[in-house]
Amino acid sequence: MRTESKLSVYESIVERIKREISLGILTEGERLPSCRELALEMGVNPNTVQRAYSTLEEQGIIYTIPKKGVYVNSGKTSNILCEAKNQIKLLKELGVTKEQLKQIIDNVFEEDENND
Repeated sequence: MRTESKLSVYESIVERIKREISLGILTEGERLPSCRELALEMGVNPNTVQRAYSTLEEQGIIYTIPKKGVYVNSGKTSNILCEAKNQIKLLKELGVTKEQLKQIIDNVFEEDENND
């Protein structure tokens, strides 16, 4: 891993994975190395890789299946989830409570079930 970069190590890992996805090196549904595997490969602490993976997961770029691994998310799904998260943050800032959001979500799903 290059250390002359202005990015921290975990940010460099995030950018590397994003770049590999955009170039098609990593594709939708592809399994990424475990934190431990990637840390060994890159010569960094596993906690650093975990932080990078957490950041990527928050951005909707990857997802974790417990005890199965970490996978590349589809671009369409990640964009939608990222936008939903941003909208929820905005609603929270405007004073909407968690309970109100849950009620809205429940209502949407109930409407869909009633229309089926």
